[in-house]
Amino acid sequence: MAYIGLDGLLMSGVNIVGVMGPKKTHNMFKNFRDFVLNRGLNYIDYDELDEPQLLDKIRRLDVDVAVVCSFNYKIPQALLNTVKDGFINVHPSMLPKYRGGNPYSRVLMNGETETGVTIHFMDSDFDTGDIIAQKPYKIPLKATMGTLFNELNVLGVELLLQVLSAYETQPLPKIKQPKGAFISGASVSAQETYINYNRTAEEIERLIRALNPFILANTIFRGNIMKIIKAEVASDAFSIPHPAGTVSKIEDDKFFIATAKGLLVPTVLQFGSFFIGDSKDFIRIVNPKIGEEFK
Repeated sequence: MAYIGLDGLLMSGVNIVGVMGPKKTHNMFKNFRDFVLNRGLNYIDYDELDEPQLLDKIRRLDVDVAVVCSFNYKIPQALLNTVKDGFINVHPSMLPKYRGGNPYSRVLMNGETETGVTIHFMDSDFDTGDIIAQKPYKIPLKATMGTLFNELNVLGVELLLQVLSAYETQPLPKIKQPKGAFISGASVSAQETYINYNRTAEEIERLIRALNPFILANTIFRGNIMKIIKAEVASDAFSIPHPAGTVSKIEDDKFFIATAKGLLVPTVLQFGSFFIGDSKDFIRIVNPKIGEEFK
């Protein structure tokens, strides 16, 4: 979102007086810094977000409003106070639902049919500041984390540009977020990426789409980690019952894994370091047997 957001602002003619990226220890630091410098922009280096030299540098820039797109750190109040009209953030959900680092995956895991983007003021907590504008988005039937990521990034930049255009002539609106507990958009833990076959085939298929392509769903077969990139759901009505997680049926070009309800049919997968392919490749190369277990 940072790359798309910055280029969107540039193409719209917004006056960008400076750009901050991740900390120097972040694996994307050099890539993003080069991205900014190649566009002839003022790149602002720092070690800590509350260091006096950084705060002084921002104050001297006389910034009207700061825009945040995909920043991994909590911004301290001292930095928030350096900008006249505050920091505004582009968040890929309809706040207050799905606050957190990965709303893309969470809405798919939970089977939501709609999500959206929110532009909001930043405060000292994550995703809790006053709302400026929102735009809903209907989730396509077979959306993945990747397709949702792309669509919401574009939608977010479009809404951001509308907000900044309105800001040229009038103060930004401030709508308080309701208090209470709301469904979380927290980042997905490593443990959550492993498939639990005691869930239904539909739930597992949603998980697989929710992790495709940036994280990927994991399972273990014959001691090797296998990543399932794409899968389908089939009824278990035609199959002899097997314990959840075991191979229930094998055809020429597909195999079926038993779950708590329904059968999971992997269609695109990576088996250890051996190959990336489809289910036909898996059957031909690995030769799974009925009753073998996926863990």
